[in-house]
Amino acid sequence: MRLAVLLASLWLLAMPASACEGGACANGLAYEAFGPPSAPILAVFVHGDVSAGGPADYMYSYAKSFAASRRNVVAVALLRPGYYDRAGKRSSGSDGGRRDTFDSGSNRAIAGALRELKAKFGARKVIALGHSGGAGAIGVIAGNHAGLLDGIVLASCPCDVQAWAASRGNSRARSSQSPVDYISGIPAGTAIVAVTGSGDDNTRPELAQDYVARARAAGLNASLRIVGGGHGFGSVAGPAIGALAGMAR
Repeated sequence: MRLAVLLASLWLLAMPASACEGGACANGLAYEAFGPPSAPILAVFVHGDVSAGGPADYMYSYAKSFAASRRNVVAVALLRPGYYDRAGKRSSGSDGGRRDTFDSGSNRAIAGALRELKAKFGARKVIALGHSGGAGAIGVIAGNHAGLLDGIVLASCPCDVQAWAASRGNSRARSSQSPVDYISGIPAGTAIVAVTGSGDDNTRPELAQDYVARARAAGLNASLRIVGGGHGFGSVAGPAIGALAGMAR
């Protein structure tokens, strides 16, 4: 009996919390905010797929540090649909098994959350940094919801989702939304910086190179930074956050 109770308790502890409820939710997505209660600039940090499982809150510390040195910025670390943090907060929706996260419903949910956060914090400008799958999401949103984002930093970006998926042996992404398909919808004044590690064997540098080349051909203000390191956010964090800082003006 004691063993059964113990196993049941462990199972409950392992389960993520229910769908997002309360004040720290935007369009059903959970988030952590850092900085003043209102600010002219909203900086949003969006995590990757965390395909190994577990909490997806590694952007919290980066958002907190970003806001700490800037009086004019509120920084938000947003949990994508179906993801949760180690405190048990969970965003509504599905994480697609953490393999198929590029669907239109997820991207619409994130776009809706960005709109709510902009209104909540009274921001006139919204900039976003996405890592891996998070970069794929904000890359689509920048073009599919024109004017919502004033600047984007695409860190370790699977910018051509179909090409990326094919290289990973993933056939589930054939109908997924891909940033390269939404370049034409991005307003001319949007700042775009792509940052990828030279040793990234997941979202290879060619994906960001091709995206930036296409964006420039479309007349957009896009730049590419290939840095040392691999796919993890720690490899690209410095240059990516530096690029975001350049947009926080």
